[in-house]
Amino acid sequence: MSRLNTVVQHPADAPEEGYINPAILLAGNPLLQKWAPDCIADDKIKVGVMGGEPGTNRSIKDGVFEFCYLIEGGIELTEDGCEPKLYHAGDTFYMEPGYKGQWRTIETYKKVYVCVYGLDNPQ
Repeated sequence: MSRLNTVVQHPADAPEEGYINPAILLAGNPLLQKWAPDCIADDKIKVGVMGGEPGTNRSIKDGVFEFCYLIEGGIELTEDGCEPKLYHAGDTFYMEPGYKGQWRTIETYKKVYVCVYGLDNPQ
């Protein structure tokens, strides 16, 4: 088994489709598309591709680190108490454990993500 893997940015297989949890939804009703992620280290690390339509939701990284590379689209992230930051296709960003804010999709996006679970939030 190889330990070198490629993330396919435009998977040929059909994604799983669903909607944002109503408990964190703030505006719209965006359709989300998730392609099956690669799970590593007993599911403590997930690498995958997902996308979403315009809308706004709460984003809370409780014990989770998330790195994202935006393949297409545009989003605005606003950490609680901070100014909004815009990201467009080709941009990269990450959210550390303990991040709390809003994720607003301006233009339908697709991203490559890496999530690491089971981390401590900063004190």
